[in-house]
Amino acid sequence: MSFTPPPAAPAADPPIPNRRTDAQEAFDLKTDAYLNWQTTFRTWLANFVAWCTTLLGELGAALSTVEGNKNAAQAAAAAAETSAQNAAVISGAVRWVPGNYVKGNAVWSPISLLTYRRIPEGPSASAIDPAIDRVNWRLTGSPHSLPQKDITTALDVDTGLPHLLSVGMHYIILHPLAVCSMPADAVAQELLRVTNRSGATTPKLLRNGDLFDGDADDLELDSLTADKTFTKTATRGWL
Repeated sequence: MSFTPPPAAPAADPPIPNRRTDAQEAFDLKTDAYLNWQTTFRTWLANFVAWCTTLLGELGAALSTVEGNKNAAQAAAAAAETSAQNAAVISGAVRWVPGNYVKGNAVWSPISLLTYRRIPEGPSASAIDPAIDRVNWRLTGSPHSLPQKDITTALDVDTGLPHLLSVGMHYIILHPLAVCSMPADAVAQELLRVTNRSGATTPKLLRNGDLFDGDADDLELDSLTADKTFTKTATRGWL
């Protein structure tokens, strides 16, 4: 970032008149020159004050840019670390088939094609696909790579009820009157992402018996650019 250069330095001050040592004519000449110099010095001083104000604004903007770049770098680093962790999980995941699994086993679901980890201590039998067995399997993944689903109607066309959201999904809200209900069976650390692209601030998220950051209130997407990843917590609901 470039900064505004300061004003050029003022001319050197002329000799200061001295009534005790200067003859009258020399005193008068020095006085006139010194008073004229003071006028130009005052103008320079005003310009210098203005430059200081401009510089403070430019420094503030530069610091904001640096802070923004730092935050972007930290977010990118976190995303890269998460992606690396996910890649490690996915690379060890096998196709799920009915059978016995132990805690921490990673499989991918033939239904959703997403990766899940086993919850119970094992070995224990798994006869239900992890995509529909939320008691025994935990979805793994990054908020930057969640599968997306568009919400294009105000209510679910099949049920006539609010759209029921699921963890592990990224929902793009396209309808200005969309009403969505948060999952009722989510557990701590599970997440979902919601992006408002409806062009309105009227879409609504229903808490569905849970909390939004400790508050027992539904949530309106009151920003045209709302893009929020919600994480389930044990005590404060969705953060």
